[in-house]
Amino acid sequence: MADGASKQKERFSRAWIIAAAASANYTYEIVADDARGVDMTVHSDVHTLDFQLKATSKPEVQDGHLIHDLDVRTYNLLRSQQRSGYGVLALVVVGSDTSRWHVMDHNGTALTRSAYYLPLMGMPTTTNTATVRLKVPMSNLLTADAMRMLMDAQAARWAA
Repeated sequence: MADGASKQKERFSRAWIIAAAASANYTYEIVADDARGVDMTVHSDVHTLDFQLKATSKPEVQDGHLIHDLDVRTYNLLRSQQRSGYGVLALVVVGSDTSRWHVMDHNGTALTRSAYYLPLMGMPTTTNTATVRLKVPMSNLLTADAMRMLMDAQAARWAA
């Protein structure tokens, strides 16, 4: 009944991206070195989403938003409109009991609890030097439909 170490949460958060990407019929890659602020990329035939993955078992919730402090360097990398991929924060909320994160029986399999997203592309500059406080709407569930919507936003960016 462990809470899950940081690395375990990071590994589990990848499962959420893989599930949503595969359900949307997109391919994905795990980035070995996140020097560009990217942990995973998701690809359509021509466009790319760049995901920074974060996971927590103790989410801070305010007015229907998950609050997350992201380091300024990563924020600036993902918000840049000069990058080729569309920068997105994925925030995965896990339970406190790691044995319940993945549950399977004859009726199906479940990943618990939920994954949320916040597009960072084009977000405003910050004068902060350490972290930026982000508000991730709890309505932004990272589903296959959400993955397609994010990919459409990336496609529209290149069409403009």
